[in-house]
Amino acid sequence: MSTPDRPRTRPASSPATPGGVQSADAPRGRRFAAAAGRRGLVLAVAVAIAAAAGVGRTQPPAADDGAELLVLVGEERIVKADLAATLRRLGADALPPGEARQRATMLAIEQLVEERLLRTEIGRQNIRATESELDRAVAQLVAQGKAPEGGVNADVRRRLEFDVCVRKLLLPQLDEAALAATFAKHRREIDGTRLRVSHVVLRPDPGHGDDAIPAAVRRAEAIRAQIVDGGLSFADAAARHSAGPSRHRGGDLGATARTGPHHEAFAGAAFALEQGDVSRPVVTPFGVHLITVTAVESGTGDARALRPRVEQLWSRQALGDLVARLRQAATITYSPGVPHVERNADGSAAPARDSAATGTN
Repeated sequence: MSTPDRPRTRPASSPATPGGVQSADAPRGRRFAAAAGRRGLVLAVAVAIAAAAGVGRTQPPAADDGAELLVLVGEERIVKADLAATLRRLGADALPPGEARQRATMLAIEQLVEERLLRTEIGRQNIRATESELDRAVAQLVAQGKAPEGGVNADVRRRLEFDVCVRKLLLPQLDEAALAATFAKHRREIDGTRLRVSHVVLRPDPGHGDDAIPAAVRRAEAIRAQIVDGGLSFADAAARHSAGPSRHRGGDLGATARTGPHHEAFAGAAFALEQGDVSRPVVTPFGVHLITVTAVESGTGDARALRPRVEQLWSRQALGDLVARLRQAATITYSPGVPHVERNADGSAAPARDSAATGTN
């Protein structure tokens, strides 16, 4: 029997790889995930409103050790105790030293930086949450079954207050034109559209060490060039080069919705394609993929019925844009040895390779 090569998300009971998935070909998946960690794949940091609500400011540290300065965001301090509290909220405080701990620490630092930026802007605009707004937020938290076991205490209300203020910060930008544009941009992702996809998957050779993933990406680029130039059909490329059993079907994986079983990086790349397009190499914990869409089954969801989801997508994008603008206007200084996300010239996020470097962002 052939081993399925579909990059599926893992069952809840399966052990997680660093990519948050469990491969059907588990040993290979683990080796590849380890290689991916060594290369320090791009860490995409985006703070959604729901996440921001869980990253409230910690109380002033009681011990001198907790007051050690990690980051200065304008005049706002992020200290060791802040990082420890955020790692606890992320469930990462028990991670042993290593790549996973490093990535979790970088994520926690970025969340704290972005929270400081947002709090400063909220204060600058004199935005406040009323008691009735807080009461509604608490009621919604309880109704969703997300209230902590200890009940809604003052700390939880404070984080909910931040959530409400962030929403009020974004609200003036929300109008029907913005929602219409968001729906048009993301329609295929949310209206039930199904794509029939095929892929070519290459397994990085662990014998290449740190060059395993880049070597597989270069090989995938060369195969893609042959397909795009017309010298090789996608089905033939899959038959010749793919490491997955779908090679016997020309790479066909069948039809899938945006929230189907595929790994998020794979699904996101597929739904960004038009029919007949061939993706650039896509890296997942299961290999390096070339993806094509062979058929599109349009969804039937309309903008009115999908409005809550459209508003959620708009909020995420608007918040990301706002944080980017605040970053550009702020002076952010990291203490030596603090792992953090560097910014490329185009503004995209990339992990700092020198963890001992001090940066101003």
